[in-house]
Order: sequence, then C-alpha cells, then structure tokens
Amino acid sequence: MRFSQLIGVAALVVGAVSAPAEAQLPSVQQVYDKFAAAIGGREAWATVQGRSDKGTADITFAGLSGSYERHTGAPNKMRMVIDLGVAKIDQGFDGTVGWAVQPTGQAMRMPPEQEKSMGESIQVGAAFLDLSRIAKASVDAKEVFDGVECYRLSIASKIGEERTEYFEVESGLRRGTVTKTPMGEQKSIFREYKAFEGKSIATKVVQVTPQGDVVLTTTAVSFLPPDLSLFKAPDGIAK
Repeated sequence: MRFSQLIGVAALVVGAVSAPAEAQLPSVQQVYDKFAAAIGGREAWATVQGRSDKGTADITFAGLSGSYERHTGAPNKMRMVIDLGVAKIDQGFDGTVGWAVQPTGQAMRMPPEQEKSMGESIQVGAAFLDLSRIAKASVDAKEVFDGVECYRLSIASKIGEERTEYFEVESGLRRGTVTKTPMGEQKSIFREYKAFEGKSIATKVVQVTPQGDVVLTTTAVSFLPPDLSLFKAPDGIAK
C-alpha cells in the first residue's frame, strides 16, 4: 500500500472515530435537567408563587443610571419599573392586558401581538423548567457564547415564537437567549449567578439593543407573592 493510500485510510479512521464524539450532544431534557440542578432544583422553584427583584439599571448608550424593580405573580403577571430620574419606564401585564406608561404619564395598552408574547413568556415558579410548554426543541451544536462554551438550543414556543438558548457546557447555567418577537429580535446575556433562598439567579442581565446595552443588576430578591394591586392596569386602559 502506497504512502498516499495509508494517509487516506488514516483519514477515514480518524473521521470514523471523531464523528461520533462530535455528534454526541445531550438531549434537550438533559440540558434542562442540568440547568434545573444548577439553579437549586425543580422542587425549590415549584413552591414559588411570586418574586420581586430590585437593583440598578444602566442605559449604557445614553449614560443614564437609576433603579429598577420587577415583580411577577402566578400564573403570568408582571410589573417592571425603571426610574432614571429624568425619565421612568413603567410597564405591566395583569395576565390578560399589557400596558406601558409613557414618560408623559399617559398609559397605553400594548399591541395584541406583544400581549400574546408576554402572556406566554412570563413564568412563575418552576414553569420555566417545564418542557411541556415548548412546542419544539433541539440541541444543535456546541459554540462559544459570551466567552464560555455552550450548548446551542433551538426552541419554538406554542404561540409560534422562535428563540435560541445557550447553556454553559460545564456548569449547566443558561447564559443567554436570542428571541424573535413581533417587536424584533431580542438578545439577553445572563451573568453572575448568585443564590437567594437556595435558588440561583443571574444577577446581571445584559439586554442588547441596536442602540447599545441595557444592564440590569439585581441586588435583592424576595420570593414572597407581591401585592396584586401592583399588576392592576392603570385607569383608562381598555379591557
């Protein structure tokens, strides 16, 4: 056998050995199981009926900083307020109606597509770990995201939204999402996980926008159900 033939055989052998290793990606269930364990376990999250996060907000491209608070209540209520001093961002979802208060003080109802998206994306307790809420999912590849090696997952929600999720290979933590929504593509990066009452959350969330980054840094977390009045739509919002 000539040297060139030996090289060809060697290449085939290497390919036969390396191909299965490259193809050995975990299942979606395995990725989510590792993620659940990394953030405290499904049982720890299952008892959560509400949550309040407080911290700071930095609008990096505008040079503005201020405070933020975000509240969620079962099954899918949300209220978030970012106070920058010169302006305030105030929006909420009462489980049916989504609304936002403009800097002028005028409250406006969100478009139906945005309400539908919020109704599906806001999850309380362990719902975000439940794969039954997903219509379709696959683990596509390994790739570097935000400087760490991750599994890249393709997710399709039951309302037709598509997103890509990144889970760190070593720790199992979710490091980012890229979601296609009616408002455009939204990219979030999750950093600096810390434990609160036995449950770990990303205390620094970077929301990447065409103008620049918005950085939310969480300093305090409560898992008590928020007062329901927080989620009430402002007067004048059509039901």
